[in-house]
Amino acid sequence: MELSSVDTPQPPEVTIFEDVGTDILRPQEVVDLGAFLSSSQRSSTQVIFAQHELLEEYDSHLSLPPDFRNTFGADLNSSFHTEYGFTGHAITHHVSWSLFKIKIVEQPGEYHWIQASVFINWDLQANQQRIVFVDVPDNERKQLEQNFPTRDMRDRNPYIWHAVFGHIMASLYNRSFWKQRNVIRETEKIRNASSENLPKFLKNLNDSARHAVHLNETMEVAEHTMNRLLIEHSHWRDEFPEYVLGQNNVVRGTYFQTRQKLAFVAKEIHSARTRSRTLTDRLASEIQLANTLVSHEMSRNTRYDSMVMKTLSFMGMIYLPGTFVSGIFGSNFFDFQSGAKESWEMSHEFWLYWAVTIPLTLATFVVWALWHYRAQLGFLGRGRIRDASEQV
Repeated sequence: MELSSVDTPQPPEVTIFEDVGTDILRPQEVVDLGAFLSSSQRSSTQVIFAQHELLEEYDSHLSLPPDFRNTFGADLNSSFHTEYGFTGHAITHHVSWSLFKIKIVEQPGEYHWIQASVFINWDLQANQQRIVFVDVPDNERKQLEQNFPTRDMRDRNPYIWHAVFGHIMASLYNRSFWKQRNVIRETEKIRNASSENLPKFLKNLNDSARHAVHLNETMEVAEHTMNRLLIEHSHWRDEFPEYVLGQNNVVRGTYFQTRQKLAFVAKEIHSARTRSRTLTDRLASEIQLANTLVSHEMSRNTRYDSMVMKTLSFMGMIYLPGTFVSGIFGSNFFDFQSGAKESWEMSHEFWLYWAVTIPLTLATFVVWALWHYRAQLGFLGRGRIRDASEQV
């Protein structure tokens, strides 16, 4: 899957954090990743940062759902899904994932895609969570590490991870917008610099319009994804209130805090999407201006061509009378005798020149008119035939 037009630095292959009995998730040194993943999970929370190629290699140890594995190689937009496991009527397992896609534009022809996701696997009976962050850029990975939820927030609350992940992705969408805005501004400066930059301006404008379409598309789907997260979070409360409220409502506060975080992220993405529409309007204005500039350039070239033709016509008018006169007097109808006694004689048959020239000239005009107006004459002829047929 081609996700980038330029090479981008890749984060470490895998980073693992675990809850070791404190409120803080601490990084773990892993020598044998396969043995680590296949062994029983000892901590209540385990967080893994990895690239999708590595997860595909150790897929048998992670037991990832096929639908989530398909997101590794597919060129997807934002997505969200939740599954539950049951023993009888009792819920025993929760699996969910969310995915976001962002386009970062550096220059009109230089950009890269980010397709990051988070996968949550929660064993309710053991109350153990395994969270896998996939293809998260290095800077965003560090932000996630700094914003890991506390033990109280993450206990029996898988949706808090979606809220934290969505918040980081919302900042990426905001960054995507400003990157795109800066590219458009630089394109406007090219247009203002010189009329000679018009070809470059038009090319950059076309590339920017394509990027703006992708920006609006990704933000629209991201907003829908966050709305689905909010709906599923409400279903979680309605269908499984015992896990939302807990004994004596001890975890009720974490539910409402998580919902507020999800709603805040949804609002942030909605605001970014609304702002991105202004770029589309701005580009539409630039495209209209570009059409005006092109029309102006064509008009200026036409005026220049017209001036050249007028000059040529004027030069022809200067030489044509003399050429015409010299042609007549140089014909055989005139005879000039030089010598001591110069004489000038004209043939009595000179009228033949006019008898041939005038009809030939008129015939030339008639042929030109018939050829030039052939379409109109043919249309009128067909119109007369059609009118006659309608009268019949």
